Amino acid sequence: MNMPEPESAFPPAIPVSADFELRQLEPSEAEEIFAVVCANREHLARWLPWVESTRAVEDTRKFLEQVSANRAEAKTAAYSLRVRGALAGIIGLHDIDEANGTAQIGYWLAADYEGQGWMTRAVRALLGMAFDGLGLERIEIRCAAGNLRSQAIPLRLGFTYEGTLRSAQRLPGGRVDIRVYSLLREEWSRLRAARRNSGASR
Repeated sequence: MNMPEPESAFPPAIPVSADFELRQLEPSEAEEIFAVVCANREHLARWLPWVESTRAVEDTRKFLEQVSANRAEAKTAAYSLRVRGALAGIIGLHDIDEANGTAQIGYWLAADYEGQGWMTRAVRALLGMAFDGLGLERIEIRCAAGNLRSQAIPLRLGFTYEGTLRSAQRLPGGRVDIRVYSLLREEWSRLRAARRNSGASR
């Protein structure tokens, strides 16, 4: 499997609608992203282990620099969710394995934007890039077993629940199981055709 070069495979922006786009992450956004993390620290720390160790702008800047380095090696494609220009969250296609045609999608959303369909639309847009742009064959989403909002997204998008990794992640509240969901390219094609036939807009 030969993937396109990162410059063409990972577009700098992915328009989703008139008021919503995904914008490629850059180190210059460190202060803005750190401010949103701080404003949502309790909300995010319940399910995301990295929040506890993100204590300064420099921590976020180092993360974004690593994202840029991984992007140059075609291992990661990470974006901010921009709702009418405002930062609503982060989504990334990571652990891209060109040889096997696989990757994982991870995401987080600020509390004020939950329950409005933004992340479902963002994941769908990233799936389009992964399957249609990169030609990947399998995408995984992994969620903490108690994080029902996160789990609802892959289920809504037609992913299959494959199983549970027991006690696979350490969080501030203790160890948690991780639920694994997957979607194959052939399934994506069928689901996309069904959406078009139904005239779905979201």
